[in-house]
Amino acid sequence: METLKDFFETYEIDQTESLDKKNFGSVYKAIDKETKKIWAAKISEIHPNFDKGIFKERYEQAKSLEHPNLMPYSTNYRFTEGMITTIALMPLLPFGNLNDQLDLDKGDKKLVVDQVLDGLYYLHAQGFVWQNLSARHILLEKEFGNEIPVFINYGNKTKIPLAFFSDYEYLAPEQFDGNANINAQTDIWAYGVLLYKLWTGRLPFGEKSASLPNTKIQDRITGEEDWTLGLLDEIPQPYQKIVEKCLKKEKEARWANCGEIIAVIKNWVPPVQTTVVWEEEAEIETRRYLRKPNKPIIWWQVLLLFIIAGLLGYYLG
Repeated sequence: METLKDFFETYEIDQTESLDKKNFGSVYKAIDKETKKIWAAKISEIHPNFDKGIFKERYEQAKSLEHPNLMPYSTNYRFTEGMITTIALMPLLPFGNLNDQLDLDKGDKKLVVDQVLDGLYYLHAQGFVWQNLSARHILLEKEFGNEIPVFINYGNKTKIPLAFFSDYEYLAPEQFDGNANINAQTDIWAYGVLLYKLWTGRLPFGEKSASLPNTKIQDRITGEEDWTLGLLDEIPQPYQKIVEKCLKKEKEARWANCGEIIAVIKNWVPPVQTTVVWEEEAEIETRRYLRKPNKPIIWWQVLLLFIIAGLLGYYLG
């Protein structure tokens, strides 16, 4: 396929509604005119002067990866016709992304976040840093009634420039510094943001809006003072403990790798519930056993007291 014209002659694109639209690309439903197979087509356009090869690298390198939690990018095209247009075809999943499923019950949430961690572990083992981890970039499919998270927008080994991010909520502090290196701990920060979002329904550093633009979110993430995570108590253990260490501003203070987090989850033992004996009750119980028993007063002791009193009155009177 040599030109955009060839592509549009092969696929029918429903441009009446974008399945997902951001600064550097939109996702549309695409139908193969010959086979009638339905795809999701991610179409990205960029001026040649700003092309960093980000999308080309992403989709080409993604072909070497295979994991149950990774969206397969087996078919992609790149056209240079004035603008550089990159098109990636992927299966169309009907259940939306994780942002649409925040009402999952506790068991399903645990299943999802544990699978996300497993997929992240695989990416890092292959030398990739996702850099794009967010609830919006995790689609869902179902298998035997269980939700399966599926990653999109992965595949880059080199650092993605800040200009290519339309939302900052999940970005780690080092992603705002053009000279800072990224590594697995960059994704571990975003994993902490995801856990916080999934269990509290809120984002720890705020959600982009007209009153909270990206610049203010960046200030909260990179500011000198630690941002207060006010809803931590709503997150069950051991995930609360995991979130706290994920969201350390210094990379070196975070979990070193996904394996450490997996070990925490695997080895977590819920605290044993014990019966509490209040101090006052314990004191009463102690006095009950230490108190000397009362001796009963019998009738002859009373009679003896009267006789003694009478004799004393006779002799002293």
